[in-house]
Amino acid sequence: MRDFPINIGLNTVMKKLSGFTLFELLAVIAITGVLIGIGMPALQQFIKNNRLIMIHNELVSALQVSRSSAIKGAGSACVCSSATASSASPSCSGSNSWEQGWIAFIDTNTTATNTCVYDATDGDILLKAWDGVPYGNQITVRSASATVNAADYVQFNSRGVPLSSTGASLQGMFKVCDDRGLSSDGVVLARGIILSASGSVRMTRDTTQIVACL
Repeated sequence: MRDFPINIGLNTVMKKLSGFTLFELLAVIAITGVLIGIGMPALQQFIKNNRLIMIHNELVSALQVSRSSAIKGAGSACVCSSATASSASPSCSGSNSWEQGWIAFIDTNTTATNTCVYDATDGDILLKAWDGVPYGNQITVRSASATVNAADYVQFNSRGVPLSSTGASLQGMFKVCDDRGLSSDGVVLARGIILSASGSVRMTRDTTQIVACL
């Protein structure tokens, strides 16, 4: 009985099963660690930048929806900060901590003492709700203008013009920042949302306009 062919087969299998040496495995682990060390900070910066962009876009959208609805409905529409935006009965919080959330709505019953106070039972119509920044205290969204900050809301009349609590035309800025601050290594990180006296909204990353994070 000849077993030579079987021995050749076993040797072939053993050669195919040979893997990394210990030195090769350590080299792969070291290279992987270096690549992770280089790539992880860049990935974290990318994620944070996208968060700022998303929150900036959500607030701009709320302001634009409110203004457009005021013009179309020939009435009053508002955006206000709200810590209960995701609830069944949201309300304006009266706070300048806009990162807690905000709501946009048509205000059907505006009086001197009831301006931009959302009340669904009063016929107010909810247009858009943002239930807050889901990143703890890492991000702030604040009004940087006393005319907006005084009442912590923005009201648009039937011409799409933002009004102050006294009924005068206003303009201002919101600042969206995270825990990295205004800028880092010469790169502007914060976003400014400029609300003009005509009601138009635009974004800026000009440090001379944003000045500082709040």
